[in-house]
Amino acid sequence: MTTSTMVWLALLPLALAQVGTAADAAPDAIGSKATAHWTDTTEKAAATPAQKEVLAAGAVATITGEVVEVSCFLQLGKRGDAHRACGAACIRHGQPAGIVDAAGTLTLLFVEEHDPRRDGTIDVREQLASLIARQVSATGMLTRTKDGHAALYVQGPDLVAATTPGGDTK
Repeated sequence: MTTSTMVWLALLPLALAQVGTAADAAPDAIGSKATAHWTDTTEKAAATPAQKEVLAAGAVATITGEVVEVSCFLQLGKRGDAHRACGAACIRHGQPAGIVDAAGTLTLLFVEEHDPRRDGTIDVREQLASLIARQVSATGMLTRTKDGHAALYVQGPDLVAATTPGGDTK
């Protein structure tokens, strides 16, 4: 057995313990069942029967997993601590965020409030950027397209509270 192999074997338990600690940490909570709903601006934006059907199909759901920046994740598979700085910069410049669950499923993550989101009066890019590579458990309104793409819409104040020291989403 070589010296490098012996060193590697000696350090393996320490490395595994550190991985276990990160994976075992409780995810950050965003939102709650009590605050998850479609806001008035979203309901008013559903102008056609088909759009109203999409909203009606939405349901309160909680998605748990790692926050990723969607563009680099889909293009290059980038995620985790090694991608934190790049992912945060991409989100600050307008790229979308998502959550990748334990099964590897990507759910897009958006602020629920339709008109404030559209008009730019609610901007959570900095909050989303601060969550890159972190484990979260986000609760909001979940929609799915016919081909299986999913999006979770969380309340803006819930997202801000979750990323503010001492913030409370209740």
